[in-house]
Amino acid sequence: MVSVIIHLLSSLLFWIIWLPTNNAFISTGFSCGTKSFYDAKNNNDPGEESPFNADIARQRLESLLGDSETNSEKNNISLLQLLESNDFLSALPPPPPLSAIERDRRTAEILMLERLEDGDESLADLWSLWYSERGSTAQSILKETDELLGDPNTWRDCETKLLQLTNDYGIYFVEPVNRLATLYFLQGKFQESYKLCQIILKLKPWHFGALSGIVQVCIRNDDLNAARAWAGKGLPAMQSTGNYRRTEWVENAVTAAKKMMKQAEKTTQTNLGKPEEYYGKPANSNDNQNLDRNDETDAWQ
Repeated sequence: MVSVIIHLLSSLLFWIIWLPTNNAFISTGFSCGTKSFYDAKNNNDPGEESPFNADIARQRLESLLGDSETNSEKNNISLLQLLESNDFLSALPPPPPLSAIERDRRTAEILMLERLEDGDESLADLWSLWYSERGSTAQSILKETDELLGDPNTWRDCETKLLQLTNDYGIYFVEPVNRLATLYFLQGKFQESYKLCQIILKLKPWHFGALSGIVQVCIRNDDLNAARAWAGKGLPAMQSTGNYRRTEWVENAVTAAKKMMKQAEKTTQTNLGKPEEYYGKPANSNDNQNLDRNDETDAWQ
């Protein structure tokens, strides 16, 4: 029992240190498609992934995806409508096509996950990548919501901005969902927060912020069995000797990330045809390191 309490306390401490602000994460730590399918929201930002346009997608994918009416209804479901569904995880909209830039991001994410075996240095890189997945405009709005999280008087504005981000960019941009889970936790909306954490972990099972956050939600719901179960899935802390649990966690995370990317490639190929030759080329480490060099706003600078 003592070991379980220690594990939960360590999870709480890990969760507390990761709220993005202008310079660092200091408190709460819950914390893509091709241009033919997305309208650019900021044409001057080469790193920007524009929001999904359902009308254009419906027109261009009608002949490819068969039952366009059914797919359109599923794509247009809002996050709040999703939370009201009893089987919300099965009601998730399909992911956007895997673009070349999204494939590069996922490859970079896998490399960062692999480096977690040797230490925590790449944690900051992963947070930065997740925050900038849809370009500098979305990242800037996310940073604004982090400021709003600190004041209960601005929580309504914070929720509005986060919901708008999910509407504009979809739930596969998980950080707005992650911040919304944090907000609902702070507001005492534990059931909503728990569902959002489940959505995040369905899309990114290795999201260590959500893995820590969901433990705290379970504790506040007085569900210690679930808290222990989720705590066992969290990122193990580095030890001075014998980091076999960390190694196992990293291996599982990398395997899951690779499997999900392969599935995304297969789905894209099935719906849109064979991938470009670019997809078959090995990732260039220099390219991965420069994914966000065009972004002027960086939460880690």
